[in-house]
Amino acid sequence: MATGTYIVEVDWNNDGTFTGTGETVTSRTLHVEFTRGRDLNSQLTGKSVVGSLQLLLNNQSGDYNSYNSASPLTGSLLPNRLIQLRATGPSTATLFRGYIDRIIPQPSVKGLDTVLIEAVGPLGFVNQKRVSLPILLDTDTGSAIGSVLTQAGWPTGAAYRDIDAGETTMRRVWFQQEAALKAMQTIEESEGGWLREAANGRIVFENRARRGISPYNASTGTFTDAAGGSLVYTNIVQQDPLPFIFTELRATIQPFTLGATGTLWRSRDTGTLVPTLPASGTFVLWAKYPNTSAAADAVGVGTWITPTATTDYNVFTDTAGTGTNLNTAVALTVATFGNEMRMLFNNTGTAFGYITFTQARGVPLLLQEPVGVSQTSTSTIYGTRTLPSRAQWIPNIDEGKAWADWNLQVYEDPTIHLEMTYVANRDNSHLTQAIVRDLSDRITVIATGTRSNLGFGRDFYIETIKQVIDGDRTHTVTYLLSEAVQRSDMWIMDTSDLNTRCRLHY
Repeated sequence: MATGTYIVEVDWNNDGTFTGTGETVTSRTLHVEFTRGRDLNSQLTGKSVVGSLQLLLNNQSGDYNSYNSASPLTGSLLPNRLIQLRATGPSTATLFRGYIDRIIPQPSVKGLDTVLIEAVGPLGFVNQKRVSLPILLDTDTGSAIGSVLTQAGWPTGAAYRDIDAGETTMRRVWFQQEAALKAMQTIEESEGGWLREAANGRIVFENRARRGISPYNASTGTFTDAAGGSLVYTNIVQQDPLPFIFTELRATIQPFTLGATGTLWRSRDTGTLVPTLPASGTFVLWAKYPNTSAAADAVGVGTWITPTATTDYNVFTDTAGTGTNLNTAVALTVATFGNEMRMLFNNTGTAFGYITFTQARGVPLLLQEPVGVSQTSTSTIYGTRTLPSRAQWIPNIDEGKAWADWNLQVYEDPTIHLEMTYVANRDNSHLTQAIVRDLSDRITVIATGTRSNLGFGRDFYIETIKQVIDGDRTHTVTYLLSEAVQRSDMWIMDTSDLNTRCRLHY
C-alpha cells in the first residue's frame, strides 16, 4: 500500500498566500472530501455546478471558534477565505482550490472537539455577485463568459481563467441583475460547451470542439477489472442509459428587431416629490425599460441615448421649475445596460437643487415571432423522447438545426455512462492518477473480465470527480464518466479521416 503526501492550507489573513499564523492545517486534518464537475455525467444534459469541499479539523484548542477571544485567529474566521488541498507526493498538483463558505464548530463534551469547514469552488465565489451587462452585439460565447466574469469581479489572467473562443457567435446577449453562474450557464447552453472549475482554481470554459483536439483526444490511463492490471478499479456501475437517450431534439430561435428612436422612460414625480440634489451632493436615478408605457413586444433597449441637459433633464432651485436653472453646475454620469440606465447626478455648485424633469431616450429592442426547429429519429425502439434546447441565444435557424442534427446522431441510441471507484493507496501509479487527473481528461475503461463482465473496453471522459482522504491518508476516488465516442468521432480539420467513423460537427 502507498500513501500520498498532502497539504491543507487556509489563507486566514486574506493576503493571497498561505504563510501566516495557523494557515497550514495539515496536522489537524481528520478528514477531507471534495466534488467537482457536472450535475449529470452527460455532455448534453449535464451542466456546470459549484464544486464543494468539506474539511474536518481537530479543534481541541478552540482556535476555530469565532467567539473565542483567545484564539490566534480571532477576527479571521470569516467566509471567502482562500482554501486549498494539494499533494506533494508521489506527484505534485493542486486537488482543490476554493473559498470558505461556512465554519461550524462541533464541540464534544466527552470526546474530541472538531470543526467542519465547508468551502465552494470558484464558480460559487463568483455566483455571490449579480451581473448586469449592456446588450453585446455579435459576441462569441467565450467573450461573453469573460464579460460576465469581469462584471462579477473575477480576476483576469491565465492563473484565473482558461476561456476558449466560442464556436457560436450570439447576435445579441445581455443580463440584468442575473446571478453570475446562471448567466454563464445560459451562454454555456448556447455554445453546447462546458463551464467548469479546474483543480487549480481556474474557471474554465470549453467550447464544443475542445475535446476533439489534443490533449483531450488521447487516453491518459487504462483502468481494468483484471487483477494484474496496472490500474484497477474496485467498483463500477453502468448507469441506466434511458435518461440519456433522446429521439427528438428541438431548438427555439428568438429573433429581435429594433423599434423607432423615442422616449422610453420619464420620471413622473412632481411638486414636493421631485428628487433633491443638495449642494455638493449626488442623486442616482434608474430608468427602466420595458415599463408600463412600453409596447407589448418590447424586451430591452438596443441603444440608449446619453441624456443632455434641458432636453432630457432639468435642475432648478425650486420644485416648480421656475427658479434658477442649475444645469451648468450638474455633472451627469451614465451607465447603460440591456434594460436599465443608471444616471448619477452630481451637484458641483453651492445652491440646493431639485431634479424637476428627467427622461431617457433610446432605441427599443422588440421581440419577433420565435422559430422552432427539430430533428426526429427514424427509429421507434425507444419511443419519443424529446429534449428541448434550453439555450436562449442561438443566433439563427441554421445553427439551431445543426445543434439538433448533431445531438440526434449521438443520443438517439444508448451510450455508456459509468460510475467508477478505485483505491488510490493501492500503489504509486494509482496515487498519481488520483492526483493529476482532472475534469475532461480521457481515460480507458476495460470491463470485459469476469470480475465485471460488462463486455466493453472503451474511452471515457471524466465529468465529475469525487475524492475522500481520511486522517490516516486512506484515499478513494470516484469518477462519473461519459463515453468519449460522443466527441471523439467528430471530423477535425487535418486530424480525422472523413468517411471513417467520423461525423461532421456543427
